[in-house]
Amino acid sequence: MTLARALTTSSVLALLAGPALADLTAEEVLADQLNQMSIYGLNAQALSERRSGNVLTVDGLTATAEIPGEDVSIAMTMGGAIYTEQGDGSVLVTYPDEIPLNVLVTGIEGEDDVTIDMTIRQAGTQSLVTGSPEQFRYEYTSQTATVSDFVISGPEEAANLKLDVSVDFVNFQSVMNIASGDIRPYDLEMSLGLINMLISGSEVDSDEEMNLSFDVSDLVAKYAGTLSEQSLMDSFATTIEKGNTMAGTLSHGTASYVFDVETPDGQVEGSANMASADYDFSMDENGLDYGGVTKSTTITVGGSAIPLPPMTFQMAEYGGRFKLPVVPGEDPQDFAMALSLVDVVVDPFLWSMFDPTEQLPRDPATVVVDMSGELVMLQDVFDPEFAETMGQNGPPGQINALDVNQIKVSLAGAELTGDGALTFNNDTGLPVPAGIVNIALKGGNTLLDTLVGMGLLPEEQAMGARMMSGLFARPGTGPDTLVSTIEMNEDGSILANGQRIK
Repeated sequence: MTLARALTTSSVLALLAGPALADLTAEEVLADQLNQMSIYGLNAQALSERRSGNVLTVDGLTATAEIPGEDVSIAMTMGGAIYTEQGDGSVLVTYPDEIPLNVLVTGIEGEDDVTIDMTIRQAGTQSLVTGSPEQFRYEYTSQTATVSDFVISGPEEAANLKLDVSVDFVNFQSVMNIASGDIRPYDLEMSLGLINMLISGSEVDSDEEMNLSFDVSDLVAKYAGTLSEQSLMDSFATTIEKGNTMAGTLSHGTASYVFDVETPDGQVEGSANMASADYDFSMDENGLDYGGVTKSTTITVGGSAIPLPPMTFQMAEYGGRFKLPVVPGEDPQDFAMALSLVDVVVDPFLWSMFDPTEQLPRDPATVVVDMSGELVMLQDVFDPEFAETMGQNGPPGQINALDVNQIKVSLAGAELTGDGALTFNNDTGLPVPAGIVNIALKGGNTLLDTLVGMGLLPEEQAMGARMMSGLFARPGTGPDTLVSTIEMNEDGSILANGQRIK
């Protein structure tokens, strides 16, 4: 097992170790906390329990895990909590103002043990639970919480790295309803006023240094699904087959990134600001589905290491969708891939470098690619063993159909659009497409003329491009418009506007 993989797993454990949930009596609360941690393949135990009247005090929790197929083990310890039975069937769980968290990773091949330490400082953090042992309701609030004092020690590369990480959470609230049982249905709504992350790092005896800050405000999430026992190294397919599902939405207000990197060649700095974003996601027997859109983005890049002045780029909107089946089977499943960059504005200085006299239209550029279709997933591509045997057992999937819902590229006064639909014959080994793709180009000849006049494109290359377009396209209804209908047949032949080209 590699060091990077071990550290990634440790980070997941640390995130899971956040403020835990409660139950209707103090002992039941603690048992349910440990049970929820065990769902993720952890062996969790309480370090110490002391009861006084209606109050149960737990000094801390430990959780251990073995990585399947590896000699690596992970042990985590963290501070505890106070469980107060309210006398009305509910339990109030309060958390200390300061909670230490330690993760120890041992057994990494060729590496020393790795220790990760951090501290959680918080205020007004508590969880109130009502309901019944069959159906719980958790109401969690935290005024502020900070994760800091992040230290990695152990292997030589960690000892040479000076890393400072701090994460602040402000006004966090959530409500979750969850049932008991081997498979636990749940729904959750949460809001977070602000999350801020600061990361700085450098190597000992090195001039290189990196600083990064990240802020997101008004984050809101709503999702529901089912939880069941799983292993730390389970693939998505295995996790889903065991009964784990999730679907929901996520949105946030303003967000910003700022980075500053010192290199031997100088400084590189930049920032990005977004007005808002909306996403949706799901994980179930139909696979993974994630998509959304971010509004009003501004990106600035500069620094002494870049031989150009600071430049700013803007986008009115960018987004996309990624939908992929993950559970292998014989039946076709839907997939989708989409990307959109809408109204991209390039910095005027960059334009002036190759178009100082402003001969090219500087209208905002747009790129949209939207495709969907059907495929048969033959192998579990997220299984850790897949990478080791990739290519030995044939292709991981088989595409049956592809719909080109939209293609649009508009830049410098020209616009390319397209759509189409294809099916694939997989009986011959390589997929053979059959169907029609429609393409239209507006303003292409005008753009070629302008580029030739500017000296950016040789006349002979422009003439070659026009000759090629004459073979594959025909004039459209509007001025300076070319259209083409590409027809692919099951016998392998290809026609462009009725003329056979293959």
